[in-house]
Amino acid sequence: MIFADYPGHLIAALFLLISAGLTLFTFHSGELRKAKLQAYRLPLILLQYLSIAIMLFILWNPSRSEETRTSVKNSVLVLFDTSESMSVIEDGQANRLDKALDRFEKTFHPFALQSPDYKIYGFDHQTYHSGSSDFLRRWGSQSNLQSIFSMLSQYDVVDEAGRSNRARESQQVVSDNEPIRTRNVVGAVVFTDGQADNRNVDAYLSLHNSNFQVLFVGVGSREHKPDVAVESLEAPSRMVIDSVCKAKVVIVTRNLTDQPVTVELLKDDYIVDSREIPTEVFEQSRKGGNLKVEGIGDGLAYATVEFAIGADTLGNHTLSARAKIAEPEVNPANNVRTTMIEVVEENRLRVLFYSQVASFDVGKIRQALVRDAKIDLDLALDAIRTPILGRGGPAWPPWAGTWACPPDDRQGFNQYDVVILGPCDLDALTNTQIDSLYSFVVDRGGGLILLPGRGEYGPAGWNNKKVKTLIPMILDSNESTVFASDPGQIEPTLEATYGRPRVAALGRPIGLPLFDGDALKDFREPVLPYYRVIDRKPASTTLATIKETPIIAVHRVGRGKVCLINVSKLFLLYREDLQGGLLYEIMAGLTAQLGKITHREAGIELFAERVTGQADKVKFEAYVCDQSFEPVAGANVLLSFADRVLSMSQIERGRYAVEIENVRDQAMVATAQAELNGTFLGERTIAVNLPPAKTEMSNVEMDEEFLQSLAKKLNGKYCHVDEIDDNVAKTFEAQTQIGSTRRMTSIWPTWPLLLILCGLLSASWFLRRAVGLV
Repeated sequence: MIFADYPGHLIAALFLLISAGLTLFTFHSGELRKAKLQAYRLPLILLQYLSIAIMLFILWNPSRSEETRTSVKNSVLVLFDTSESMSVIEDGQANRLDKALDRFEKTFHPFALQSPDYKIYGFDHQTYHSGSSDFLRRWGSQSNLQSIFSMLSQYDVVDEAGRSNRARESQQVVSDNEPIRTRNVVGAVVFTDGQADNRNVDAYLSLHNSNFQVLFVGVGSREHKPDVAVESLEAPSRMVIDSVCKAKVVIVTRNLTDQPVTVELLKDDYIVDSREIPTEVFEQSRKGGNLKVEGIGDGLAYATVEFAIGADTLGNHTLSARAKIAEPEVNPANNVRTTMIEVVEENRLRVLFYSQVASFDVGKIRQALVRDAKIDLDLALDAIRTPILGRGGPAWPPWAGTWACPPDDRQGFNQYDVVILGPCDLDALTNTQIDSLYSFVVDRGGGLILLPGRGEYGPAGWNNKKVKTLIPMILDSNESTVFASDPGQIEPTLEATYGRPRVAALGRPIGLPLFDGDALKDFREPVLPYYRVIDRKPASTTLATIKETPIIAVHRVGRGKVCLINVSKLFLLYREDLQGGLLYEIMAGLTAQLGKITHREAGIELFAERVTGQADKVKFEAYVCDQSFEPVAGANVLLSFADRVLSMSQIERGRYAVEIENVRDQAMVATAQAELNGTFLGERTIAVNLPPAKTEMSNVEMDEEFLQSLAKKLNGKYCHVDEIDDNVAKTFEAQTQIGSTRRMTSIWPTWPLLLILCGLLSASWFLRRAVGLV
């Protein structure tokens, strides 16, 4: 006990002495001097003095120290998976999310006074604060558990001594920018089915605070439900009218009983074909068939079905594959895959064939080019001195191609898609013509095919530096005659056989080889290379060889491609009885490959790719340039895609981009148009095949093993939603002591001193009355 208002020893002693002196003086009266009252004089003095001393004692405020403890409610984060897979209905009554919400309210009692303060959150591709289960956003396209760990790391804090800092107060900002209090967050409960984008446990960081409890609740049925899915639908994204190609459908089944699967092919929502796959086919794949499908693991069964589709109507068409079984499925969302097919008229390429020398090679190549229905041929031959011979007449039939003069400037070259140079002396051309030809390839993106010739009339004899950079091979310039070696057979390389996609203008499906196998079989005559090849340039691709000597090589220069045909006596490859034979196949394939960028498309390039980490989002990017092929800023670029027209935003000079969500088709057709200040810059249409989109609904089975491993790594707990009880809910304490307060409390209001004082005064009064002083 201490005196809170104690004046100090000196002053206290002074008060006591003064009060003692005043008391003695007061009782030093004549009445008390009488002999009969002398016995009462000392007791009265003592009673009066003690009363005054007690009054001083009370004024000095006798106090004692008291400790007050402070406790608050703990906070627990409750995170609900609101992605698409949580919408699955397994018991015929409620989906997974509703089941999780119901079990949470019944077992955790969030509104009870004795329960912790539960803060409700949702997560799909990011974590967001909802405040209440009624405001959860449904259904997200993906489950991103990394966003949960990023949020939990804000509460995973320990002080320098290694103790958990559970009483700190700070401001926390979640994904939707809503501030929340982080006081006394002691743990988290996560309701999910485990269908996370990343299920590699090692990719998640452990928690440092061992007192922070994490409880994973698996939501979903442990019984394996039957499911059938269309894994992929492969079809050409662009077809030529009146052509036929194949569409390949891969079907994947899970936990399927002894029953067949019906696969239907729909075109514009109308069924055009249907197949039934018997159970034996899936059983064979389950035992280890030859077909391997990327992304499909063990324990699944799969089969492939091919359909023939025809292009009978111009325009964009929707092609869908649908699979179904007789019994109910757990996940009907993955039973359909859709793609787009564009049916177009046969595009015609503008081709210029220029030669300064007339020869059998030039004549047969001209005949092969005229046979190609996809090109419009202009022939510029210096050997024709009389223009009327090239413009029609009995000596030059109309089907032989149009006669033209060699272009003098860039504008003249840029109107063509492919330029074929026969034997000619390029060093004799003007600098403007050489610069224009170089710009035609590098800037415009045109195709150039070089044919051999003797001396300065062939690529080996050219000396201009710009021209030499266009040649895909390094040739021996000392060889002025045909390369003397043993003849051999033309052998296509793997790039020519498998690796080179052919454009749709050929009217053939994507992926045909450069050489037709039948044409190679029909032509088995030995052939000689023309030049001795010292080496090929690093960026070039060899398409055909003769005894390891490259005879057809292609390389990219700028935006365009250049091809060199290093074959002696090319006219021998022509066969009139076989529709042009091997020479026709080579020229048709090369012009199609090198003429991909038409003069209308030269001012704009368009690309499409799936956004990393978001399988259902596609990014389109365009490169736009002007007539001088310089990048353009401030252009108006419009993208036409799936009956929508979108404006592309500029990301830097000449580059424009836009992202489109919910695109799950494998094949798609898009068109970009660009203009600047009323001047049309170009139009580009692409038909691309993208990887199949892996979505939340591709597989909806609960991944309990993953959740158990994740809980073990975090030193947390795992429990299935059907096994939650009150004991599990008691994992989190309802209250936590956050501190204590010490203060001084006066003790005299407890009345003992006051009662003693009253007793002394009363005794003094009765004693004085007894002796007759009152």
